[in-house]
Amino acid sequence: MISKNFKVGLTGLALLFVTAGMPMQANAASKERVGQSYIDVPSQLRKGTTKSLKSYVSQLLSKKYVSAKKLYEPPFEGLEDKLYISVKRENAMPIIAGGVASYAGNEEGLAAALYDGTVRIWSKHKCSKVRLPGGGGAMHTGYGPGSPTLAATGRDGGSIYVFNLDECSRIPGEIPVEHGPVRMMALSRTGEWLGIIDSFNALHCGPVSGPLQEISILEGTPLYLGYTPGQGVLVAVEASGRIVKQGMKTQTRLESDEVPGGPFVDARMAGYVVCLTRDNGSEVYWDLSKRATVKKSEALQQEPAWIYKRDGGLVYSTGVDRWKITEHLGMPMFIVSYSATEKMLRVRDLDRETRYYSVLDGKEISGSDAEDWKFISPSKGVYKVGKKQFRLYDIVCQRGTMRLYGRHLEDKEFYLWWENVGAPAQLNPHPMELPIRESILDDSPAMWVPLVQGEVR
Repeated sequence: MISKNFKVGLTGLALLFVTAGMPMQANAASKERVGQSYIDVPSQLRKGTTKSLKSYVSQLLSKKYVSAKKLYEPPFEGLEDKLYISVKRENAMPIIAGGVASYAGNEEGLAAALYDGTVRIWSKHKCSKVRLPGGGGAMHTGYGPGSPTLAATGRDGGSIYVFNLDECSRIPGEIPVEHGPVRMMALSRTGEWLGIIDSFNALHCGPVSGPLQEISILEGTPLYLGYTPGQGVLVAVEASGRIVKQGMKTQTRLESDEVPGGPFVDARMAGYVVCLTRDNGSEVYWDLSKRATVKKSEALQQEPAWIYKRDGGLVYSTGVDRWKITEHLGMPMFIVSYSATEKMLRVRDLDRETRYYSVLDGKEISGSDAEDWKFISPSKGVYKVGKKQFRLYDIVCQRGTMRLYGRHLEDKEFYLWWENVGAPAQLNPHPMELPIRESILDDSPAMWVPLVQGEVR
């Protein structure tokens, strides 16, 4: 893991960056330091916390990724020839909890029932952990972000217990479930309304203190149960795409919605938009207020982030890009040779792959057999063949005597390294951008792409 202190050890990027000076020795080894496997159960989850979940996720990302600004921070003098890095942008989707039986809420407030028998809570209320009576673990949780109460079932799902999060205590009594176990449960953000689906597919709702009233028998397999942000409507989503709605204050059954494109295997809701997933992974977004499908970009405006369960863990889809970094020991090296008969350059590249380029237009082409390959050496990073000149990388910026170079390869991956050029200068012609070359001809300009990153929404 990269140290938090940039000035100590292999840090933020101090040691992440490096080398220049071109051909010397190929990287002796490479070692991935960032973006490897995510923690299963973070220490902050184990001990409980009432801090902002969004703040916690930001801290988690800062440990797993390097910000775009860090890419412009040169290493200590003398370290530039020790290693270089490759960086790849990816969507940041950290696992914030592992061993999760069920969960409810979002980044404004979250409750997760763990298999160790506890329910962990991130909220504005002081209670960060509860345990059900009898020492058994919770199977289902009902929690609305901001709610002062939490509902949970025991492992058998036959009874519902309610907790006061301000007092961190259980409210006396329990709500029995006649046709247990509970299949799904939801609690409104106000903590006022509770809804459940029992083993008979019956939908019940009512005050959190009970009693609950049966309002409908669902026709299909239930995928989701929750409340709209205004707390006025209970929403049940079936695998067929049918959405059952119940007005809480008036206790009135509302007209159902029929989402096209089913059947579906999963559903979740953010704001007033329901996201339904097919078995092939494709998604349909349904706006409850418009009673129509909407684009994903419009759906994500409803709520800052999505939290969902995957492989036993909770995944936070942050909606931002972050940079995954891999260190490579040694100095970057290109091995370049030229074939006059085939009119092409052969490049042994930084990722150890061999690429071929036409000397006519400098663009990458398919390789071919040749018997007249001759090694050629660069002069200040430029390879000369006849009257034409070629370059494989570009200057990104210079700070003092330290100059940063960049080369783009496949799959949005950039290789970056520093060189001490001796003469000081301040150069940054394309702030917060990196170069991509479609042609390696020296007089062919690189395209500069922005280091899109964003803040956790």
